[in-house]
Amino acid sequence: MTQTNITETLRGIQFLRDLPEEQIDQLADVASVVQFPAGTVIFRQGEAASTLYLVVEGNVSLEVCAPGVGCKRILTVGAGELLGWSPVLEYGRLTATARAISDAQTIAFSGPQILAICEQNPRFGYEFMKRAALALAKRLNATRLQLLD
Repeated sequence: MTQTNITETLRGIQFLRDLPEEQIDQLADVASVVQFPAGTVIFRQGEAASTLYLVVEGNVSLEVCAPGVGCKRILTVGAGELLGWSPVLEYGRLTATARAISDAQTIAFSGPQILAICEQNPRFGYEFMKRAALALAKRLNATRLQLLD
């Protein structure tokens, strides 16, 4: 995928909806496309948090794992959603395991690069972090519902 295609793809992602063009362009400069075949583990709970993803196509399960209990799916992330909030909140370790349920296309970003953009442009940083917080709240709510089940 070319840089122009990445920019166009980012413009269509729900998580980034209504961001100014120059901010989308800035994100495209540090983005890369990553494909994950169905069944692929994208990241594992407890690993160092360094990369975050925006899902373009496909579905990814988020699973919480515990010794003796195994893994339990808490949420499915789909097109337009953030996958892996930990790197931008500087949370050292990933809090779930992500597995592609179907073939998935994502756009990957280095957490430190996104944080640098946020620091250079506080208005963008506020918007990005607000959206990351909403994604985190959705995951927290899904976890609560799993506890009630």
